[in-house]
Amino acid sequence: MKIAIIGATGGTGRKVMEQALAAGHEVIAVVRRPEALSPATGLTIRQGDVFDTG
Repeated sequence: MKIAIIGATGGTGRKVMEQALAAGHEVIAVVRRPEALSPATGLTIRQGDVFDTG
């Protein structure tokens, strides 16, 4: 299953991301600061901000 997590560097988002990856899911992490995450198998990191309307 592919799962998108918005805010994957926050406390809850990080836990959900770790659990999803451990379960073998593909995860797309949408974060403001991509450098805050380390690459991992099954993880795609995308930079974004939910408050950016442009």
